[in-house]
Amino acid sequence: MQDVTYAGDTVVSNTRDFGAQAWSYVEIWTPRIIAALVILLVGWAIARAVKWGVAKLVNKTPLALHANEPNANPRNPTTIGAQVGDAAYWVVLLIALFLATQPLGLAGATGPLGDMLQGFGRAVPRIIGAGLIFFLGYVLAKVAKKAVEAVITASHVERFSTHVGAATPADPTMLPRTIGSIVFALIIIPVSIAALDTLNIAAISQPATAMLRIILDAIPHVIAAGMILAVAYVIAKFASRLLTQFLTTTGFDRTIGSIGIFGNTENRELGTTGPSFVPSKTVGTGAFVAILIFGLMEAFRQLNFAYGSQIMAEVLTLFGQVVFGAIIIFASVVIARFVAHAIERNGDQGTRVAAPVVRIAIIVLGTAIGLRFMGLADDIINLAFGLLLGAIAVAFA
Repeated sequence: MQDVTYAGDTVVSNTRDFGAQAWSYVEIWTPRIIAALVILLVGWAIARAVKWGVAKLVNKTPLALHANEPNANPRNPTTIGAQVGDAAYWVVLLIALFLATQPLGLAGATGPLGDMLQGFGRAVPRIIGAGLIFFLGYVLAKVAKKAVEAVITASHVERFSTHVGAATPADPTMLPRTIGSIVFALIIIPVSIAALDTLNIAAISQPATAMLRIILDAIPHVIAAGMILAVAYVIAKFASRLLTQFLTTTGFDRTIGSIGIFGNTENRELGTTGPSFVPSKTVGTGAFVAILIFGLMEAFRQLNFAYGSQIMAEVLTLFGQVVFGAIIIFASVVIARFVAHAIERNGDQGTRVAAPVVRIAIIVLGTAIGLRFMGLADDIINLAFGLLLGAIAVAFA
């Protein structure tokens, strides 16, 4: 009987201890679970509010407004604001989940997550700073671009092209927009470099900064090359017109026309249409081409494009050789006509027969010398010259 009583007391005692222990667990874990649930609930509410606020704020930026034109509805999940808001929502919810595990004593299990969030927390100030730098730089670049476009448009710089003989641009806003874009790039690129340096993320900032620095270093050379080409074009047009007008005024066209090599050009006016040949205009065009080639050579040199600069230098040298050779050939034709006419006027019937032969011989000699100055193959020219003289000798034999 005593054994039964002892066993009953033991069961009651064990039951009482189990109940006390269970109640102690309830007392300990109930506040913790409630605290975790409250943290999750508050975090969820904050995440929803952050998602809505970020989506509204991002969708009001100029970049998002331009990108969201096909999706005008701000609640459309494909808008930039909605996507950024979703990202912010999950970040806040992740932070809330991490905080909710702290009352439950699960810090060991969530250690890697805590380290990640701590790293993210340290990066947030840098991200905000980089964003502010880029935003302020973007606003400054846009204002500077608009100001430059307004000043250039108000000054009517495009009208200057008519004074230098160039065609008036079809779109008057093209020049202001181009210069405004250059000013925008000159501001936004250094700002982007500063923003990337603020992030202090080597894997991202170093390659991007190096690329932007290369572009920034190339911009002055590109601008200098463009200015050289523009100045060369203006000078070439001015020099071409000035030389053409000077030769026309001094009677160059009448002199060439009186020779009769290119037909009657005495009474042709500058600017006539058709296949007519105007010597003064041809000389002016040659001067225009020479100056423009020189400008291209200097532009390539500014761009550090040695191969292109070398090609332009060779083209300019070849152009000079061709012009000088053409002058020699032209002079030989003039001399040949003058000598042949002198022989025909002063000689008898026998010498008049030789006048065409003398004329051809002088022209052939001048042509050979001119072609040699042009840099053509000397052997071919010597062979052709020898064969022609041999044919003339056989004809007189």
